[in-house]
Amino acid sequence: MLEGLLESPVKERALLFIHVAGPSYAREIARTFSLNLSSVQNQLLKLEAAGILYSRLRGRVRLFEFNPRYAFKAEFGRLLDKALEFVPEGERRLYQGRRRPRRTGKPL
Repeated sequence: MLEGLLESPVKERALLFIHVAGPSYAREIARTFSLNLSSVQNQLLKLEAAGILYSRLRGRVRLFEFNPRYAFKAEFGRLLDKALEFVPEGERRLYQGRRRPRRTGKPL
């Protein structure tokens, strides 16, 4: 739905994922949506260069999140909230992300 504005479905999914799930890393987004890791990394780096996102290292993992100094952060957040309303219910759960480790001994 925002592909025309954002020029890429990968960029749209990455932004929606970060908006809903909070700080995330490229491999998590790529695995969630079965996307190519390098395309997700490239889009995240473009968004960082534009000042929309910023990244920080947490150990050896680069986490991306919305730049609090981005001039249109509030408006962009409302746009993403509106876009999320049009995501099908079955796909909407993908944007939640996994926030805790799998229980030890739990079968895959």
